[in-house]
Amino acid sequence: MAGLPTAALQLAGFLMAHAFWSASDLPPGGHYQPQSLCMRADGNRQLQTFDGATPKEQDDAARAFTSGGASQWPDCAIARQVKVGTPKGDVDALVIDIVQYGSNVMTVVQAFQPSPQGFRLLGDELMLGDNGPLPPLPAAQAAAAMREGAIDHPGLGDKWEQWEASRDPVSPLVQK
Repeated sequence: MAGLPTAALQLAGFLMAHAFWSASDLPPGGHYQPQSLCMRADGNRQLQTFDGATPKEQDDAARAFTSGGASQWPDCAIARQVKVGTPKGDVDALVIDIVQYGSNVMTVVQAFQPSPQGFRLLGDELMLGDNGPLPPLPAAQAAAAMREGAIDHPGLGDKWEQWEASRDPVSPLVQK
């Protein structure tokens, strides 16, 4: 975690906000179409959406980009929606891979409740490195940098603040 630049985390936070903005407007049963947001050293960004006939094909295209096309960029964040099985049933989650020059540096998982039930974030982001969850202090620093990036999204208005205010205190992805 020590080598991960704040800029990469803020980029991932910006994409996280953009993805949740899209997910919050989906109809019942809708699925977020995976996207990447990549940034050059000069700060220029490029947003890409991954196409496919099914959510699985879209997810496969995003995964292929993570290990392929992302290598052309100093910093990339790739977001996709998954279902995570828990003892209490499946939970929707946004998975964001943070990639630097083609190497996956970190994965962030944020559980959420889709919009038909009233969109909301479920607990804090889970910050995962090569060896599993990050220790508490680096995880908190990474989450703070991501939330700075989320707040910077110009199209959200006050949605992020509303989501933060109504965020569930504990993620359903954390085992007790």
